[in-house]
Amino acid sequence: MNNKKQQLHVAIALAVLGGLVTAGPVQAGGFSTPTYGAPGWGRAFGGGSLFKNDPSAAYNNPAAMAFIDQSVGQFTVDYARIKLKYTGTATDYQGNPASQTPVDANGIPGDPVPLTGDGGQGGFTAWVPTGFLVIPINDRFAFGLSQVVPLGMRSTWDEDWKGRDFAVDTKIETVGLTGSLSFKVNDAFSVGGGVIVQHTNGFVSQNLNLTGAAALSPGLGGIPFPSGVGSNLMRVKVDNTSVGWFTGIVWKPTDRDSLGLNYHAKIKNKLEGKYNIYADALGRQYTTQPLGPNGETLVGLAYPGLSLNPDGANASTQLDIPATAGLDWVHVFNDRFTLGVSATWTQWSSFQDLTLKSNGNLIVSIPYNYKDTMMYSVGGDYRFTDRLTLRAGVAFDETPTRDSTRDPRIPDNNRWFTSLGFGYEVKEIPGLSVDGAYSHQFVKDAPINTQNVDRLGGSTLNGKVEASGDVVSLSTTYKF
Repeated sequence: MNNKKQQLHVAIALAVLGGLVTAGPVQAGGFSTPTYGAPGWGRAFGGGSLFKNDPSAAYNNPAAMAFIDQSVGQFTVDYARIKLKYTGTATDYQGNPASQTPVDANGIPGDPVPLTGDGGQGGFTAWVPTGFLVIPINDRFAFGLSQVVPLGMRSTWDEDWKGRDFAVDTKIETVGLTGSLSFKVNDAFSVGGGVIVQHTNGFVSQNLNLTGAAALSPGLGGIPFPSGVGSNLMRVKVDNTSVGWFTGIVWKPTDRDSLGLNYHAKIKNKLEGKYNIYADALGRQYTTQPLGPNGETLVGLAYPGLSLNPDGANASTQLDIPATAGLDWVHVFNDRFTLGVSATWTQWSSFQDLTLKSNGNLIVSIPYNYKDTMMYSVGGDYRFTDRLTLRAGVAFDETPTRDSTRDPRIPDNNRWFTSLGFGYEVKEIPGLSVDGAYSHQFVKDAPINTQNVDRLGGSTLNGKVEASGDVVSLSTTYKF
């Protein structure tokens, strides 16, 4: 291929990556998201990125790039629809049904009104683009670029639902740009590594039950304030840019087998931003007007040393990206059928709590106590014709959540992925192929039997969340 054509092909592939704009997350266990194109989704991630000429190796296992025999770029768009539905009860710290006290124009509270809503449809829909590019440099080295969304989660509940003291709106999303390099030691063994620069943004919102929190505050001596008087919707928005690394090895013990091991290191990730409080007249009064003998507000009485500014202030939280390790195996049975198997470990135990601070002062710390998880998957390709490939796969993904601390913000549980897919090589444009996949998530009902921390009012949820998910993935791949 002459230099001008080579430069043109590289420019096209780079433009595919450069034009990506992330739109939203796709949920897997916890708030991790699969980082594959449509071929990987069609196999339910079985075999990882060890299938022949799979450019997702640029992120998932950079060592596999050494065995890609020509430059290849891939652009993928995933459409996800996640459904969440809560059924159950909600009570305040005294065991009474969760309620809201209306306030008239003069700020005078009326009689409590029970909150009966189950939150509506707590799920979401999202579009997620992903891109990979691998360029062999010579017989030994290959270079890769990728844009991935390794973490993402969204749940949305009604602002006046019975669990509003636990969660209203939550979004966590990490977008990463990576560069990687592989080295082929010999015809059977390769190593690789890369770096990722990623931007994480997120927001959470929920009602602050200040009267319930005040009743449970040691500073007020257990005064039995009525729960749920006044409305204070707190919304916290934070972001951060961080850097991490990943590595992998690939071994081909036979001409039909490939074994791969990959590791993505934990990334420290401190998010900073602001909080805002959207309050009714009475809620604003609790945070601004003196009620105590020394001019303290209700917040000041309940939490000595803490000042919540109703007009907003700085906020920060620590949300580290957990380490992962994966073991993949691919076996080529014949020129028609190839099968892959994978096992992936995620160090979710590094996420123990969601702690929110403002100017160094603790606002709240919510325990989660996540546990390490495994994901197991198997899937394969069947070359139906010279141009059409069919795919299928199944995966089991463990949840990191625990029954004792699970809440509606991330109402996760164990899940099965079942997937079908196809690939078609376009005859009219040599090197171009189109891939599609459909994946359904069967999520085990998630028990919600938890009590809020005192600083959020001590209310209780007792019920379950039913969840399911559908993902449609479409890729275009160009070899040059």
